[in-house]
Amino acid sequence: MNTDEFVSKMIVTAGPENLGFGDWTEVLYAYAAVLERIEARLTVEETHELVGVGGQFYRTLARAEDYRRTFTRHSSAE
Repeated sequence: MNTDEFVSKMIVTAGPENLGFGDWTEVLYAYAAVLERIEARLTVEETHELVGVGGQFYRTLARAEDYRRTFTRHSSAE
């Protein structure tokens, strides 16, 4: 599969459960569990790259969660 096919598959594949927006840390833990399971088959560079992508994912979702909380707090104060 190429990158576009992987992205499409990730978007259309249903998750095992319906997680709420605040449950994104569970997704990160699921990703880490997959890495743990396949780490022995990866090179050190591949492991490092996947951990880096996981870190980017974490920071992106943390910013989104912070924005959501800030927006919700300001909206309810009005």
